Amino acid sequence: MYSAPRSILAVAVFLMSSLSGTVAFPQTVKFIRRAAEPLPVANLPLGRAPCIRESGSAVSLSYPATPARGDVKSPCDASAMSMRSVNPCNPASLTQIGCKTSRDLVQEDLAAMGKPGQKILRARDRVLEILQTENACSAWFREKDSNPADTFRTLGFEVDRNGEGFVLESKGPSNMTIFRNPYVAKVFQGDGQYATVTINTNGAFFYAMAGVVELWKEGGPISHRGPRLTNVGPYAGDTINAQMLVLLHEFGHVLDLLPADENNVDGKSVQNTNEVVRFCRAEIESKARRGALSAWR
Repeated sequence: MYSAPRSILAVAVFLMSSLSGTVAFPQTVKFIRRAAEPLPVANLPLGRAPCIRESGSAVSLSYPATPARGDVKSPCDASAMSMRSVNPCNPASLTQIGCKTSRDLVQEDLAAMGKPGQKILRARDRVLEILQTENACSAWFREKDSNPADTFRTLGFEVDRNGEGFVLESKGPSNMTIFRNPYVAKVFQGDGQYATVTINTNGAFFYAMAGVVELWKEGGPISHRGPRLTNVGPYAGDTINAQMLVLLHEFGHVLDLLPADENNVDGKSVQNTNEVVRFCRAEIESKARRGALSAWR
């Protein structure tokens, strides 16, 4: 606690009394109040009630499909005084009622990543168009989230520049040849709002081909062979269709709409990709065609 000296307090009391129109001497109070009755001073709000953000997990890695495998909510109060205030609401979210957000920080972060960020941003914009409209794809996501577009808008993105970049060739049962493409993207299962999706810069999101590495069960020497085409579901790698499918697949894990498929055990990642295609193929291909027409014009 801070205590002021007695003399200072006396001066302060006198000054405050003078300003309020009430003199400290009782003999003159009635005279002053009869001469000019002071108006009561209203208690004005001096600030804005803070916005409180709602608080929003195995990692799911997605591989291209191949033939072989309780918070308290508070609105932003309108201030009676014109005062500049700082809005603590996360600018990436547009779900805060009464909180005006003019910046999309996720968009800014992606724009700063250069060419990889531009590709992610393009696919993100198309996915938002799908989720913001009424269609079979957005209806499927609404089974887990009543407003999937707003949740998707909060997702952050990172790139893994050291991710695997080879197609692994091995032998399965009955001497069947199995090709395992590099992982494309990953996210924590059921992470919800503000989850971060990591995309492999050496995978099918960015490249249409990858070199092949042959693995031997006997532990023999690893042999490298020529490049092989990569794909995501029915779409070739490094295409807008494949990129939209990747983001929709990862969003399915964010909402826990798709089961975890880490390392594609028993082909679960491929199965999850096929499930997204079943509900979202028409919208993916429609948005890709519209984008191609816009670019051609």
